[in-house]
Amino acid sequence: MWSHGPAASAQVLDEWPDDDPILGQQEELEAEGTTAPLEDPESSEADPGLDRIRFQIPFPEDKGGGVATGTAGNLEYVREDYVVASGGVELQYQDLQFQGQRVTIDLKTEQVTAEGDVIIDQGPRRLVGETLVFDLVTKTGTVTNAKAFVDPDIFFEGKIIKKVAEDTYEVTDGMVTSCIDDNPDWSFRLSKGRVELGGWAKAKHARFRVKKAPILYFPQILYPASSDRKSGFLFPNLGYSENRGALLGLAYFLTLGPSYDTTFYADFYSESYIGAGNEFRYRPSENTRGIFEGYVVDDPDSDELRWKAFWSHVSDQLPLGLRGVVRYQNFSDFNFFRDFERDFSNVAIRRQRSEGFLTGSWGQQSFTLLVDQNETFVTAGDITTARRLPEAEYRLRPTQLASLPIYLDLVSSLDYLQSARTDRFDQKWGRADIFPNLTAALSTLPWLSVSVSAGERVTWYSDTRTEDGTDVTGESLTRAIATANSSIVGPSFSRVFDGKIGRFGKFKHIVEPRWNYRYVQDFEDADQILRFDEIDFIPFANVFSVNLVNRLLAKPVDEELHGGAREIMSLEIGQLYSLDENVFLESSADQTLTSTRGPVNLRYRFNPSRDANVEARVTYSALFNDLISTSISGGMRFGPHGAGLTWFTSSNPETGVSRGNQVRFYAGVELWPSHLRLDTQINYDFDLSLLQSQRYILQYFSQCFGYRLEYRDWQSVTRQDREFRFALTLKNIGTFLDLTGGTRNGFNPGY
Repeated sequence: MWSHGPAASAQVLDEWPDDDPILGQQEELEAEGTTAPLEDPESSEADPGLDRIRFQIPFPEDKGGGVATGTAGNLEYVREDYVVASGGVELQYQDLQFQGQRVTIDLKTEQVTAEGDVIIDQGPRRLVGETLVFDLVTKTGTVTNAKAFVDPDIFFEGKIIKKVAEDTYEVTDGMVTSCIDDNPDWSFRLSKGRVELGGWAKAKHARFRVKKAPILYFPQILYPASSDRKSGFLFPNLGYSENRGALLGLAYFLTLGPSYDTTFYADFYSESYIGAGNEFRYRPSENTRGIFEGYVVDDPDSDELRWKAFWSHVSDQLPLGLRGVVRYQNFSDFNFFRDFERDFSNVAIRRQRSEGFLTGSWGQQSFTLLVDQNETFVTAGDITTARRLPEAEYRLRPTQLASLPIYLDLVSSLDYLQSARTDRFDQKWGRADIFPNLTAALSTLPWLSVSVSAGERVTWYSDTRTEDGTDVTGESLTRAIATANSSIVGPSFSRVFDGKIGRFGKFKHIVEPRWNYRYVQDFEDADQILRFDEIDFIPFANVFSVNLVNRLLAKPVDEELHGGAREIMSLEIGQLYSLDENVFLESSADQTLTSTRGPVNLRYRFNPSRDANVEARVTYSALFNDLISTSISGGMRFGPHGAGLTWFTSSNPETGVSRGNQVRFYAGVELWPSHLRLDTQINYDFDLSLLQSQRYILQYFSQCFGYRLEYRDWQSVTRQDREFRFALTLKNIGTFLDLTGGTRNGFNPGY
């Protein structure tokens, strides 16, 4: 920004000769009361070492009064109501600030003219150019060979720019852009235009240019010149897909008041595909908001209308302290997202969930009323569906009974359930479940924790399943199973070590054994239960586990910089034992070898900093003395850069045959700080010698535009999908260009 010197109280020259004719004219003006009296030059506030004049110019009361202040190299009254300033003039009047090599002020017409390096500032808005004619009353004027900078990041220039109203500018033979550079990355060159701040920039005969190269011509365009919502056509979206051809996407945004708006979409493809959609947003209050999206495509290949729909609604503060949420998603067919979705993260969608619920909490109690639907797409014509129609759930969090060290918790639910699979079965039944549980804390010592709990789960089913599980019998069933748990943590041992290692200056090693017992009563008719969720999958258990945990805590030398003490390393090893000699935790395929001891589990974690972590897990068969599974994962960040790796294996410990050996790698690197970034994810299967998937995303961010280049390759033994996408986004406009393509199984995917 340009600086402006403080104003003095009178017109002053650094050296004022006695016979100066301006002084005599000044005295006459003082007698008429049209200007302020001169101060003694020796008491003036002239800048030391600079040949500058500080001045005040009062306007007559019949012209609205007010005072213009500023500095100049020279000041001259041509007549009593006409002032000429020259030599790097800076002038301020109300909220206006002018700069120029020569500035004239007509007190009679209240008009300012300027030439040579002209600048006019009004709040966050700036106009620069060669010449200026400006009316101080209407605050309108004209600048030649001008450039304008206004919020929100709107830049335009022209041979002539006229400020015709407080927030309106007219441009002749110019351009408009969101780029700051003198040679902008992109711009719209226009013959005539009108910029309404808080509204739209309207242009005729506009040419879209990249640097100085013309790309597209528009007879007329609307360009957003406001961060506020305004009705109007959005910028066209151009694209191309291999199957549907060239794309022209049109959209119209319509405000429906301060709390509602909607956008209509129309997509036209050169290969006869036509798409239409709508997005409706609402926020009638601070606690209620929602969005609906719908899109339909006329597919000439299938001669069908294919569609998708999405609705999300949230009400945070309903009566009685309730909160309501609705999330609905649906589409016409299994392949809709594969054929028409532009977001690669949704292309491979295989499950969709819709739900609506009311929930509330009151102290230790909570209540939820839920309706939901979960669909899993096995193949194009095979879909499994699970619905709660509805579920009412009541929970009581652990609550102390009187002053006793005993706590009661309870979970209960009442459901009407449906489970279906295309052309195979469709079952509906009711279920009621209640599970009270009592817990007693037997030790409160800091180095020893002992607790026991006991409860009974009672579940009623309105129907039971047939032996093959494809139908219902019409007979009800009640399941009652007792449960018991006990937990001992400790006795714990610890030792503190002093010594500086890296950023840490003190360490604490903790050795902590953990003992757990779990009992679940057996239920003889478990095979008759219709299974829907985890409530129905409760097997018999009479097991005991032992775990030994080693933890290393570290305290930084500089706690203000690195925070307080935290765990940097842990090692846990444990094993599960069956207390029922007829229940085996490991066995051979032919049941000739069995064991009531389970596999040995080991987990190691290392977190040297908040930006680095490693975790390893091993499951070892004590019966066959071989590995069952292993995994190692780790990640590290370096500012904006990051990388991570996960490698996991699985095998049959009896035969040693591998069941899985895969690695997943991801990385993100800023190739050019704040401008260019590359992200990648790779999955590889060593058993199949198959690169299962690879995804690369290259993103470039500029001050006024960005692009995203994305490539995805997914393979299995039977199929392969390859897809790419290029999207160009312009600041204040949105996605301007969208190109997609690819193949699936050697055929065109419709992208």
